[in-house]
Amino acid sequence: MRILFAGGGTGGHVYPAIATIDEIRRRYPKAKIGYVGTRRGLEAEILSTRGDVRFFPIHVRGLPRGRPLGTLRTLAFLGLAFVETIVVLARFRPWVVVGVGGHSSFPPVFLAACIGQILPIRTMIHEQNVIGGLTNRLLARFVDVVMVSFAESRASFPRARRLVVTGNPIREEMLHVKRTDDAYRLFGLDPKRRTILVFGGSRGSHEITEQIRLGKNRIAADRGLQILLITGDEERTRALRSEMRAAGAHNVVVKTYIERMGHAFAVADLVVCRAGATSLAEITACGKASLLVPWRGATDDHQWENAHLFRAEGACAVADRDVIVRGGLVRMMQELAGDDAQLHRIAGNARRSGRLDARAAIMGEIGTLVRGAHA
Repeated sequence: MRILFAGGGTGGHVYPAIATIDEIRRRYPKAKIGYVGTRRGLEAEILSTRGDVRFFPIHVRGLPRGRPLGTLRTLAFLGLAFVETIVVLARFRPWVVVGVGGHSSFPPVFLAACIGQILPIRTMIHEQNVIGGLTNRLLARFVDVVMVSFAESRASFPRARRLVVTGNPIREEMLHVKRTDDAYRLFGLDPKRRTILVFGGSRGSHEITEQIRLGKNRIAADRGLQILLITGDEERTRALRSEMRAAGAHNVVVKTYIERMGHAFAVADLVVCRAGATSLAEITACGKASLLVPWRGATDDHQWENAHLFRAEGACAVADRDVIVRGGLVRMMQELAGDDAQLHRIAGNARRSGRLDARAAIMGEIGTLVRGAHA
């Protein structure tokens, strides 16, 4: 079995791919796995530490909006990426190519779909968000299978040959870690205090971090509360630690990055984060109450659409733009964290919204394509 993944750029694309790769590796230890991405994307950073996945970098860039010269540059890089991708396909000889979104998935999936008209190569894409991304929308008409995380995503892919709702796969470790004293000690937290986990995605969020900084005095005065804050930036972490100490906010633990994210979720009574699809999949799989802060710069405002869907199901609370402008995120966090009934209700709805079988569903689709290509 030879499976080639393509795409990335952000954790929302990369982490579901990694979760699927781990499942392939568990079921088929001898499978050959490749990954096409850019050297600048998160995929290069993560896969550089893995010896079981062959990484193929290509030169491709996203399409800038309202910049004609930038568009010409993007098209030039796309031509180069097509040449590089042909070399990758010839060298790796994949049976199935899986696109996970992001501009670096377009050349490998599109070319594999074209070659698949002659040779036994099958193609599939996975869309994590409610609103399909541009690259996936363009590819949907060419691939064998379109996999989506939400049934509501069907509207984004009216010309798909076959569409399957699989859910969004998450890392295995997220599902099995329990709330223990050891988990609290791992982060220097007090098991007797209510814990809020705050993060902004794979690269952090200056906006969310700034809200915590602005509310440091309120946090310092709340002795029943503690915050585990992930900044995504080493310099910002150092500055915040110093500022929190000066304000007496010793109940704020600041980390640049957390490797064992399952343990962080296990101790959290409330999760405050962006409304990216991977974060939502983790929140629902773990059955956690959440306060979402959608990033309004997301393409097609897809984070707001994600948050709107979950709020309609009672599976989260949402901090709208007015809350952020007024610097009221910390107040909202405190009010929600102090309401046991609301926390319990949101957490229960979140768990009912989650899908724990996403990896198995995707593996089933991959297996079907492999058997069809190599019957």
